[in-house]
Amino acid sequence: MRDVSNWLFLGYGEKSTLEKEDLESPDEIKYVMKYPRPFDGKRVNWEDINEVIAAEIARLLNLKTVQAEVAYRKGKRGCLMLHFIDQYRVDSGETGASLLFAEFGEDYDNLRKSNLKSKELIKKSFTLLEGFSYFDIIKFDFVAMIVFDILIGNQDRHPFNWQILFKENKSFFGPLYDNGASLGWQLSDKELQLILRSQSSLNRFFNKMKVKAGLFENKQPPLKATEVLYYCKRNYVNEVEKVLGLLQQFNLNYYKSYINQFPLISTIRKEFLKVLIEFRLNKIIKIIQKEDE
Repeated sequence: MRDVSNWLFLGYGEKSTLEKEDLESPDEIKYVMKYPRPFDGKRVNWEDINEVIAAEIARLLNLKTVQAEVAYRKGKRGCLMLHFIDQYRVDSGETGASLLFAEFGEDYDNLRKSNLKSKELIKKSFTLLEGFSYFDIIKFDFVAMIVFDILIGNQDRHPFNWQILFKENKSFFGPLYDNGASLGWQLSDKELQLILRSQSSLNRFFNKMKVKAGLFENKQPPLKATEVLYYCKRNYVNEVEKVLGLLQQFNLNYYKSYINQFPLISTIRKEFLKVLIEFRLNKIIKIIQKEDE
């Protein structure tokens, strides 16, 4: 783990619930350093660690992701990420939020404030998204992001947590980033043990999951993850089939070895991270492959 205490400080980074610093390495490469919330005695916070692990899961799925590692700066641990504007050598990037507001204005604002139930809100949300001028360009990556988030249990994929990148006259979906509110990030070892005790516990943990699907900023995610997955399966057949192929090729043995060797986290958390991903991987594959009734 690198110590980046002597790196040049450039600023405090983009909008975030976590403390961030923009840094420049001695060889003039730009990075972002993100720090976790301090443990408050009630809930643990492993967002920096989980950001690194989530990036490795995305890499194993062959999805675009930020390069992330655990590092220290002036005695504080955090997640060090290569700035993806430099990583992908692009001219600029715009968040999904800014682009959706610019294009849909009041319609998008009304959607965000809607009190519709999950299934109705999913349909209305994706109907709006399908009218987005960049939708055809980002469709596969957006669907893959949603499946990835369900796999890792990401609770915070709001519209500021994905971007479209621009280079010359081309635009494309950016890498997955800000994935730290996932993988049981605020669960204590005792709570993890309760989830690990049976398949039914793992199943309940999966079924009760809700997501923001890259569209909502609500404090509590408004959409049921399984309903979003079924919607994508029915409406984006080609994209979901492609994601299925990536899930089936996931190197579970390598992933388990990676977790076994990961520093800082407890034995119970390592077991949870291994079991969680294997269980959810198989669960998602079965849902995709299952014939609709």
